[in-house]
Amino acid sequence: MKKRSLFIILFVLLTINLISAVEIKLSKTNYQAQETLQAEITGNFISLSLENILIYEQNTPRSQPVISDLTKQGDIYYFYAVLPNQQGNFSLKIENAKYSEAGETKTKTINKEFKIEKTNAPSLQINPGFILTTEDFPIKIKALNSNQEITTTFNQKSENFSLIEDIQKSISFKISDLKGKYDLKINDYTIPVFIIAKNIINPTLVNQTNQTNINQTNQTNQTITPPKINIENKTEEEIKSLSCSEFGIECEDNEECDVEIRPAFDSLSCCPGLCIEVKGSSTRMIIGIILLILIIVILVFIYWRSKKKQRPKSTDEILKSKENQFQARMSDQGSEVTRRLGKI
Repeated sequence: MKKRSLFIILFVLLTINLISAVEIKLSKTNYQAQETLQAEITGNFISLSLENILIYEQNTPRSQPVISDLTKQGDIYYFYAVLPNQQGNFSLKIENAKYSEAGETKTKTINKEFKIEKTNAPSLQINPGFILTTEDFPIKIKALNSNQEITTTFNQKSENFSLIEDIQKSISFKISDLKGKYDLKINDYTIPVFIIAKNIINPTLVNQTNQTNINQTNQTNQTITPPKINIENKTEEEIKSLSCSEFGIECEDNEECDVEIRPAFDSLSCCPGLCIEVKGSSTRMIIGIILLILIIVILVFIYWRSKKKQRPKSTDEILKSKENQFQARMSDQGSEVTRRLGKI
């Protein structure tokens, strides 16, 4: 009886460890340089963010991947990163993240080994490595090593495309009336797609009998948008590879960005911050137009005057000038006329 009880206790403890243990599951263990790494992370995390996930090269920490992101859907964290253009032994590590294991809070580093090596096998760079959207979405694909023919399958619809090596191609997909999780297949790659309903109605319950000071609250529509990519540590070229909707928004004509605008893949003036309405912008526009008109009038006048000065004198104007000179000489009293009077 005691042995049986001990067995049950050990089984329960083992089960708890298995359920709460942190696990990193990579899509594969060998990658090409610049290929997209995908990972699913499970565990009872208390806190986990993109800053906790690092890529090491032979135990030497590398800078944060230039293109990467993290999202939690259900009980699974989905992570992707575009790998560096370098070969070697690498590892994906989770550091300084709090998680619960066997009832204890831990911050132990979790490690998953992988390798980047050059082979002749066809591979792709896909950005992003997962989709979180409320509307039709694009995805950027680049063929590595050679030209490739690819087949995409989404919502039971397949399409074929030709890719030229190292030339990025953007492909759009329609979500129609879909919602929930779907898989986008691109050759041997699987991109998880999470489609969120645009409008989610949250009714506010009001207890009219016990809360006399609270008026009935209307139902509100809340629009859920995908999280934006942090570009703080990215270079100009890396930002240009992203679409504006991935890290910012385009401001209207009467708005200004509260931070420096950045060029994106599909926009030259993408605002990674907030668009703020500019007061009195129409007045300034009118003043600017008036000043522009005045400048044009002044330039036209200057041009006209210069042309007028360059115009040759007519015969009548020359004769008139000579006549005036003659009259001036004749009217000069006390002077002796030594030349012929008829000479002009």
